[in-house]
Amino acid sequence: MAGFSKEKRERLQALAQGQFLQSSDPAVDAFLKRMDAENAPVFADVYAGEMTFFNAPRRSNLADVDLACIGIPFDASAPVRAGTRLGPRSFREWSKVRGPVHDVWKTIPFELLSVADVGDIALDRPHDVPASVEAIRTRFAEFRQRGITPYSVGGVHTMTHPILSGLAAGNPIGLVQIDAHADTARGTFQGDGLNDCRVFLNAVLDEAIDPERCIQIGMRGSLSPYWDFSRESGMRLIPMHEVYELGVKGVLDEIRRVIGDGPFYFTLDTDGIDATYLPGTQLPDPFGFTTREVVQIIRGMRGMDMIGADLVELCPPYDPNGISANIGAALGFEVVCLLAEAHVRRHGQRRKTHWT
Repeated sequence: MAGFSKEKRERLQALAQGQFLQSSDPAVDAFLKRMDAENAPVFADVYAGEMTFFNAPRRSNLADVDLACIGIPFDASAPVRAGTRLGPRSFREWSKVRGPVHDVWKTIPFELLSVADVGDIALDRPHDVPASVEAIRTRFAEFRQRGITPYSVGGVHTMTHPILSGLAAGNPIGLVQIDAHADTARGTFQGDGLNDCRVFLNAVLDEAIDPERCIQIGMRGSLSPYWDFSRESGMRLIPMHEVYELGVKGVLDEIRRVIGDGPFYFTLDTDGIDATYLPGTQLPDPFGFTTREVVQIIRGMRGMDMIGADLVELCPPYDPNGISANIGAALGFEVVCLLAEAHVRRHGQRRKTHWT
């Protein structure tokens, strides 16, 4: 069999010329050149240098930050598996190979906003749940006051209640929740009212979220008797068996109907995804979402007014291969792109991320 013709060989050799950090898309190419000039750690040795969310610069001063990526190493109040405090560390490792350009939209968060890894919330008394909840609330109230959009990685789901309270400050917002559990159980659990089982009931009572603008998706399993508050308060709860019937498009139609044009927060509990795909979670339940379905739902929320988001209950000790953190980081970059775009629409201005 004959090889390539001379013309074909020369054409392919010409196409192969160029540099690694180079793109035929002018906007992407300009960013890659700037990234190289600023010695940004993107595409560097994965295990060299400081581990930060999506290779964003580390900042302790919030004065020049628009989008803050923050870790919440919070384990107390987890009812089953311990180890979620290690979630942010594992997420950072895998996020080094996620981004910086969205593969479909070509969105570059670092070109839209000043994005920073602002470290982890320091929990001085990590086993004191009320003290930890208050520390989280205080930090997110500061983000709200400064006009910073937060993306958080944790950490037991209890953390989302004070995040919402800090961001809302008495002006209830909407909520999109992907989860195996509604987390709206009445009463106390293990003797405490601040726990993983009543996260969103507490947020409603704090007037942080409006139950009539809340949609909970993917609920299933043995905690189904504890969904009453969700339904009776006006939340739209879509259990997993209904998801099977609606499909991704039907779920997205419901999200847009319930949330409307107003501000909302997105929380993704890792146990919303089937443990076949994501085993490293605090309380795995079978028959959940595939990773493909979740990314389709996230992408389907593009253009909505998302003011903050988190990924919770990543539990690395139960996934030594890192599959769960890898999936979490990939989904996280999708969400960060949405947050960056929404922030620009909301504030009407852009500011680039700089590494130097």
